This record gives sequence, C-alpha cells and structure tokens, in this order.
Amino acid sequence: MSTEISSPWWSEVEHLRPQREQDVFVDAAAPASRSQAAAPVQREPLRRLPVVRRPGAPKARALIEQRRSRASQRPLPSTTAPKSSLTLRRPDRIAAWAVMLGLVLVLTAAVSASAAPLTKLGDRTLKKPMNGHDVKLMQGKLRKINLLQVAPTGHFGSLTYAAVRRYQRTRCLTVDGVAGPSTIAAMRAGKRSCAAKSPSGGGGGSSSGINRTRVVTWYGPGWYGRRTACGNTLTSRLYGVAHKTLPCGTVVYFRFGGRTVRTKVVDRGPYAAGVHFDLTWAAARKLGVISIGRATVRASR
Repeated sequence: MSTEISSPWWSEVEHLRPQREQDVFVDAAAPASRSQAAAPVQREPLRRLPVVRRPGAPKARALIEQRRSRASQRPLPSTTAPKSSLTLRRPDRIAAWAVMLGLVLVLTAAVSASAAPLTKLGDRTLKKPMNGHDVKLMQGKLRKINLLQVAPTGHFGSLTYAAVRRYQRTRCLTVDGVAGPSTIAAMRAGKRSCAAKSPSGGGGGSSSGINRTRVVTWYGPGWYGRRTACGNTLTSRLYGVAHKTLPCGTVVYFRFGGRTVRTKVVDRGPYAAGVHFDLTWAAARKLGVISIGRATVRASR
C-alpha cells in the first residue's frame, strides 16, 4: 500500500461543499491544539428571513369583502360627471353669451348712428316725433332766444313742439308746431319778434300794446322754488310778469293808483279767461293789487 498520500482524502473534495459546512467540517476535523483552542472562532451572524403567513379563510373573506366595498365606493370612470358639470355651468354660459350679444348690438347701433349722414337744418320739414342733427340745431336756436329751457337733445318732443309754436306766434307765422321752410328760414335769418315791431297791433293777445288797459292778476305762494318757463327760480323777491306770447325778458310797465312798476317777462301765463298778465307776488305788492286780486291797470312797453 502506497504512502504517498499524506493528506486525508476529503481534503480534495472539500471545495465542493458549501462554505458554512466546510468551516464546520474543518473545525471538527482539525486536530485541537492549545493555540487554536485559545483563539476564538469568528462566525457570521445568522440572518433571519421574515416569516410570511397566509391569512386564514375567515380573515381572507373579510379582506375580500373590504376591498369590494372600497371598490364600489369609488366613482366609476364614465361621462356622467362631465355632463353634470356642463349642465350646472350652462346657465352661466348662456348669460355670458347674452351679455356679449347685447354689447355687440349696442356697438353696432352706435357705429351705424355715427356713420349716418348729418342732416342740415332746412333739408326737411321737422315735426313730432322726429330725431336728427337738424332737430338739435333748431333746438339750439330756440334755446338761444329763451324759447326752449332744456338742453338740445335731437328729439322733437312736446317741449320742442311748444317752443316752435311760441316762436311762430311771436314771429307772426302760421302757428302749427311744424318747422316748415318758412319757420326754418326765419330761424336761420334771425328774424326779430313781430310784436316788438308793431306794439300797437291790437287784440289777439300777441302784444300788450302801448298804454293800454289790461287786466292783471298775481301768483306766487305755493309755487316758490319752482323754475319758470324762462329759466328763473320763483321766489317772493322775484319782480316779473307772466305772459303767453311775449319773449322772455321783455320789459313791461304797469301803472295803477299813481304807482308805476317796471317788470320783465319771466314766465308763461295767465290761462284764466279775460286776464292778460299775471304778476309775481313782489310786483303785485309794489303795484298795490295784492288785496284786489284781479285789477285793471295801464300797461305799456
């Protein structure tokens, strides 16, 4: 028997064993010596793997039921939610579109109105209820001579109609409230009042005449603070007289009982039958007709 092999037989196959078993085997097979027994052996700590336990049948059923309930509570991905949101927002959108459409219509009307040609005074006959630039020009002329007390608007309304009638009456034109060619020509030419040219032209009420007998009344209390037809504020200190046709500012003298009062036309009236002038309270008091009420006086201009 050969003695060439000096190492054990397992030393040739020990590399085939796992490392842990190899260490244990070598430690067990190696001869114990005093030096090796004295040195402590260093070993790696054992790693403990987590133990996974499957739930039992009751617990598994409870988990399944819990998951199903959670899944039923979640909103399903469908088109119902967007439709509901659109339905809620639809009235707001309709209101917004309505506002935008209104703005577009207003802008369109403004542009069309500005683009319309301006009608000159005299191009057409003006009457109620016409509108235009020529109406505004006519109102400006009437306001300049104190026959119209409002700012020009371009609309032929009731106030403009009354002012045109007063103008026609004071210019000895046909009183119809229609601004025809003759009335507009008189306005453009600046025709003066015919009452001032012919003050002795009698009756009819268009003029008081010179040194004529006239019936006067007075007014004031209960009307203080109001605007007169000529633009004055009626107060207890206002000296003036109201007449139907005389232009505003016309000077009229009244004589009664040795007293003389100089007044101006500040209002329209009177409207009682048989009365020619209506004095304010201050003018009637100075003339001495307060206690009489209705008096016959001498009027001149």
